[in-house]
Amino acid sequence: MTRCHQARAAAAWSLALLTSAANPARADDKPVYEYLDEQTAATVTTAREDLVFARERPDLAVNARDYVSLVPIEVNRSGERRYYWFGYLWSTIDRRDNETQLTQGDQLVLLADARPIALQPAAGSMRELGIARAPLKRPGRAAVAILLQADADSVSFTGHASGLSLVLIHDGQNQDYSLWRDAREAVRKFVTYLGPDTTE
Repeated sequence: MTRCHQARAAAAWSLALLTSAANPARADDKPVYEYLDEQTAATVTTAREDLVFARERPDLAVNARDYVSLVPIEVNRSGERRYYWFGYLWSTIDRRDNETQLTQGDQLVLLADARPIALQPAAGSMRELGIARAPLKRPGRAAVAILLQADADSVSFTGHASGLSLVLIHDGQNQDYSLWRDAREAVRKFVTYLGPDTTE
């Protein structure tokens, strides 16, 4: 091996080590991300990719969109296992008119092969439910974190659905979001890894 090749190999190895150190929960070959939340002692497992739904907003700006990101997670606290959807509401729009994406009384409905799955807010704060450390990176400073109730059946159905979309019901009006980033394969791997048993 030439000195040039040796230097390149060493640089690549150093970069791999730095990447592993920066992302300890994502450095293995598991089909999911899994970490111990040190503040709550809960084991949190998530799919490796999040579903992202988008709504075009040409009324406000060219190429403007609102987004909803969702990733299935399992929180295991001493064998008590719960499923949730964790995600963010975010946008490319600078809302200087104080418009908000989600207000009191709004509802999110996931449509999986036209089957409506109402996404209800989880009962309790994230920390109370075992999540002190967010399992998904915030896509922007203005992004709003959401934690929604889920179960094994609806998560599995979502991963195997041939069609996915999302509806935000705001002031009695439907706001339609289409699938912008497809992560159904990651959802299926998440379900397979955890198995069907969970505490509802």
